[in-house]
Amino acid sequence: MLSRHAVPLLIVAVTACLLAPAGAASAHPAGARGKLAGKRITICAQHHYRVVTSARGRHYVVENGNFGGKPECITNRGLRPNFEITKSGANAPGIEPVAYPFALYGCSWGLCTPGTKLPARLSRVRHATASWHIRGRARGRWNAAFDVWFGRHRGAYRGQARGAELMIWLNARHYPAEKAHLIRVDHRRWYVYHWVTAHNGARWNYVQVRAVRATSRVSNLALLPIIRKVERMGLIRHWWWMLNIESGFEIWRGGTGLQTRYFAAGVTLKKR
Repeated sequence: MLSRHAVPLLIVAVTACLLAPAGAASAHPAGARGKLAGKRITICAQHHYRVVTSARGRHYVVENGNFGGKPECITNRGLRPNFEITKSGANAPGIEPVAYPFALYGCSWGLCTPGTKLPARLSRVRHATASWHIRGRARGRWNAAFDVWFGRHRGAYRGQARGAELMIWLNARHYPAEKAHLIRVDHRRWYVYHWVTAHNGARWNYVQVRAVRATSRVSNLALLPIIRKVERMGLIRHWWWMLNIESGFEIWRGGTGLQTRYFAAGVTLKKR
């Protein structure tokens, strides 16, 4: 799978300076929250983002991940961890998606969410969970998937990670599943697919774990049981660094109307 982050690091770094220096877009007095609740922010520039804050005070990023160059906009409400794709011109002619608008916890391409515990060695991770509520009624060809990246060293998030990319597909349209190796996690059955992918000289393991029965809602999904099963397959190493947890929509065509209604993720580390 082509890395959706295959853009010069400078673009992301400049975006960070223009839009959201660390903590600047997320620190709001309690009294200001009421005013923000109904506020809508629309992002149309490629790879631009905003830092958002959950009701519990955890910081995330929502980013207009658009590497195909077609018009695309996402709209956020109240600077909370949510977004809706309000415009999409995606029309991919090939097998690779051309967009992945997403919410982020952790670090990706030089950007880290304030207060994150990632990157962390996988061997130190005690718990990792993610919740995601989506609305997936949209035309076109797309999927709804978590994306968890692993690097071979701590600084791998500054560029293209070369360890593994674990995508956990919850839902998809016009992308039928093929029967594959089955695992059972969180009272669900999942297909597992794997191949080695490459871009600009970088190679990494791509692992797709796909829900046999599509869903639009998971709450406190335990990620470590999935990661451990993939690790036992030799595709992830326990000494690699877990870089992030993302949730977004890979888009080939269409996608207007897809919504992340709620996203939350967190990691607990073992004591040294």
